[in-house]
Amino acid sequence: MAQFTIPAREATKEMRYQMGYALSDLARENPRIVAVDADLRSSSGLHIFEYFHPDKLIKVGIAEQNLIAVSAGLSQEGYIPFPCTFDAFCRRFMDQLYVTVAYTNLNVKVLGAYAGLFTGKAGATHQSDKELSLLLRIPNLRVIEPGCNLEMAQALRCAAETPGPFYLRIVRCEVEYNELFDGYQFRLGKGVRVIDEGDDVGLVTTGYMIRTGKAAARKLLARGVGVRLDHHPTLKPFDRELLYDMARRVKVILTLENHCTSGGLYSLVAEALATEGMAVRVGAIGTDPEDFIHTGHVNDLLYRYGMTSDHVVEKALALRKRSS
Repeated sequence: MAQFTIPAREATKEMRYQMGYALSDLARENPRIVAVDADLRSSSGLHIFEYFHPDKLIKVGIAEQNLIAVSAGLSQEGYIPFPCTFDAFCRRFMDQLYVTVAYTNLNVKVLGAYAGLFTGKAGATHQSDKELSLLLRIPNLRVIEPGCNLEMAQALRCAAETPGPFYLRIVRCEVEYNELFDGYQFRLGKGVRVIDEGDDVGLVTTGYMIRTGKAAARKLLARGVGVRLDHHPTLKPFDRELLYDMARRVKVILTLENHCTSGGLYSLVAEALATEGMAVRVGAIGTDPEDFIHTGHVNDLLYRYGMTSDHVVEKALALRKRSS
């Protein structure tokens, strides 16, 4: 293998690297697990998997459609393939994912690395804030967006142990080991209540934005505003019952996602509430669906797109005022 730097497991918080270690652990337990790389392993974290399991990494080159087709073939031979490329490049293999994998319900677990805004200045073409609008409409496909490294490792295990196609969005940047609570256990199709301290504002997060949501909740509580915060790592299937429970209790709801405010979490929430006829005012934190997103430092991007905890507080208070 090429001589890539292997970060120490205990020294890195970057989800991509922790993913490489977690997948290596699973492959050590299960000989059927393999990884498939589209020439991005040093960026995605798969180079860590290659270090521990060089005979279990299959390289297809810069050929994303082939990445999925090869993975489909591997699954039909009894393997559990984890194909990995940048989340932005899933547009290139959407037909193979839809027809070859999902239509036939194959046991393929796609890893969409560098999800969302935060790609470490890799360039705007490598950032992905529109892809959920496609992924969430594919039958049979389970879509997961973990918010911390503990949840990511548990979601990987769930994907490996649950038959059928999965898509996991993995961020590049640093995240905490546990953003939830002691004893947390990921459950497919289930969200979780993280903060329950009042009924003024409901915050609904997925993925990286759990971190921002918690910071915003602390600031709102300091202002005397009651907050409930629910985290939804599984976007498909989506936990509507948890959302309905929130909607029955809070005055307004604000969604937070590392994605544009169309086709992703906000759309899931709005559609679910409309279906049930629940008249709760809903706002959204995320990128602009009509903008080709820019590139830059994480903090600069969060500020540009109004996605900091201060922006969440400002929008939550404005929503509350309009509903009073």
